[in-house]
Amino acid sequence: MDKKTKLIYDLIFSEETDFMINISEYIEEPYKYDRFIDEVKPILIKSSVTILREKVNLDREGAIWILKVKK
Repeated sequence: MDKKTKLIYDLIFSEETDFMINISEYIEEPYKYDRFIDEVKPILIKSSVTILREKVNLDREGAIWILKVKK
């Protein structure tokens, strides 16, 4: 299972509801973080996962996607 698939699995099935995702760990071009988010969101919606809060922090380490979800 690749890293992105494992992340999506965790977002849908784990008991955890708060996530801090370093997007640069999942994509080669960190400045295209919005594409990664646009790919993951529809999967969550189809899986009945609601995003309660989200925020993207940009710093030297890359884009950090902070999520709070409801399953």
